[in-house]
Amino acid sequence: MRDAFEELKEKGVTVFGVSGDKVEAQKKFREKHQLPYDLLSDREGKIAKALGVPVKLGKFMGRRAFLFKNGELVWKDEKGATKTQGMEVLEALNALGG
Repeated sequence: MRDAFEELKEKGVTVFGVSGDKVEAQKKFREKHQLPYDLLSDREGKIAKALGVPVKLGKFMGRRAFLFKNGELVWKDEKGATKTQGMEVLEALNALGG
């Protein structure tokens, strides 16, 4: 997502990451990987559960991407390959006319 962030932003997409990590750990991760978007701490797994992301022992199982349009889930990627995920979101957005 980091590498596609500017193009996603230009298309009006709001990007954020969600994990079960503590805010302090997320801050370090964000700085280390130079992420231009916010990270949300979902310590109780409520967001993960709402999106159908399996949680085991407080850890999210796998990386995923979700694309919402007008508050409705219109696309999701359950494989979540870090290096290609941003481009896959852009392709999905373009296919949806975004």
